[in-house]
Amino acid sequence: MFPQGGFPPPGPGGMPPPGAPPNMGNFVFRQPQLNLLSQAECVDAAKKLHDAMKGLGTKEKDLISVLGGFAPLHMNQIINEYQKKYGKTLYSAVFDETSGNFRKLCCALCIPIIEYDVKCIHEAIDGVGTDLSTLIEILVGRTNSDIRALALEYQKKYDKELVSDIKADTSGCTEKIFKTLLKGERDESLAPGNVLGDTEALYKAGEKRMGTNESVFIEILCKRSDNHLRQVFQCYEEKYGHSFEKAISNEFSGNSEKVLLKLVANIRNKAEYIADRFEKSMKGLGTEDDKLIRLVVRHRAPYVIEPIKQAYAAKYKKSLADRIKGDTSGDYRKLLLECIHENKWK
Repeated sequence: MFPQGGFPPPGPGGMPPPGAPPNMGNFVFRQPQLNLLSQAECVDAAKKLHDAMKGLGTKEKDLISVLGGFAPLHMNQIINEYQKKYGKTLYSAVFDETSGNFRKLCCALCIPIIEYDVKCIHEAIDGVGTDLSTLIEILVGRTNSDIRALALEYQKKYDKELVSDIKADTSGCTEKIFKTLLKGERDESLAPGNVLGDTEALYKAGEKRMGTNESVFIEILCKRSDNHLRQVFQCYEEKYGHSFEKAISNEFSGNSEKVLLKLVANIRNKAEYIADRFEKSMKGLGTEDDKLIRLVVRHRAPYVIEPIKQAYAAKYKKSLADRIKGDTSGDYRKLLLECIHENKWK
């Protein structure tokens, strides 16, 4: 189980100190202490859900207020209480009473986060092609203990090793990147690293030579702390006159370039990276509802979604809530807004 049953894990160092620059990458996702619901609160929430689905018709407003209104940790308690009290899973009860995208979102909220992460990973590598963006979204920025928990849950759910399934679905440099991420060996200490040493090592492994020593890039980007890497990126630009992203584009191509660029964007500023993913899910004709649902479900904890909303507003000059309102409708829209703590629909 992830710390407090939520996503994502706390980053090292906690919240940024007063006066720190807003771009603190994964530091904005420091998880606060959250108390468990009391037994009475769990019983009341489970009853409200049961009553909303009892008899003819469904009280969608009550479903929305509970499913979208509780943090992932508290929903885990309510899920367990519902099954204990009413003899069936909340997932199956909600599935029977809903339809369309509203059903997809409701059902996703009835699954503990770790199970939902594993489900999304499996869908990303199942069938033809691989959804590399989803794998990066879920696997990057996790603690080593989270990586181990994901691997154990995946094995339990699908009776297969996560690293083996990803290996079978990727190749070359891309396979090596995910294989290294899944070792769960990222530095989680606050000890200062050798920024200049890593900067020079990356230059020597890439732009300074003919050909690219991929293993050096993978080792540094997948095993150093995010704070250290942000300093490396800055040092690289100051020392060699262009961004580290340009260095990656000069040295890599295809899927390996895409994965490394997404990895760097995630490390630079997790909130902005996820905000971009939200925008991409709604950009152009139509909405990628499966992607939008996944982003909302996985990032709905208040301490996670608030910096994402701030990053979205800063970059796109409108609120995430207004963007969602313009691309969705009905109870589906209301539940999405409830999940991101925008209750103006009421």
